[in-house]
Amino acid sequence: MYGAKISAIRLARGYTQDFLARKLNIEQTSYSKIEHDSKVKISDELIEKIACALGVTIEDIKSPTPIIMNFHSPTQNREFATQNNGVEMSENFLKIMEILKTQMENQNKILSLLLNRIENN
Repeated sequence: MYGAKISAIRLARGYTQDFLARKLNIEQTSYSKIEHDSKVKISDELIEKIACALGVTIEDIKSPTPIIMNFHSPTQNREFATQNNGVEMSENFLKIMEILKTQMENQNKILSLLLNRIENN
């Protein structure tokens, strides 16, 4: 349910799935299932751990709206940040933009359905 947003934040931070999985003390394959929403239920405790590892709040992850991230946040642990070159950063940026585009398209569909309901009442 929160996989796309978690993935976008992770990519923006420059973290790999493997890094975050190790930080959460879970297998990379289990973490991948979280991002792909293959895991049916994510506990509030796990969401809290993910939020802490990413340097965001639980509300940032659960909110249906995109978040604005502070890339100079003191909560970001520089020791674990990956050293990306310009090409990798561009690829990550494109992935983030694609995820955000999908989120916006989904929100537009929901808004359209709600407007149709209002018009039909």
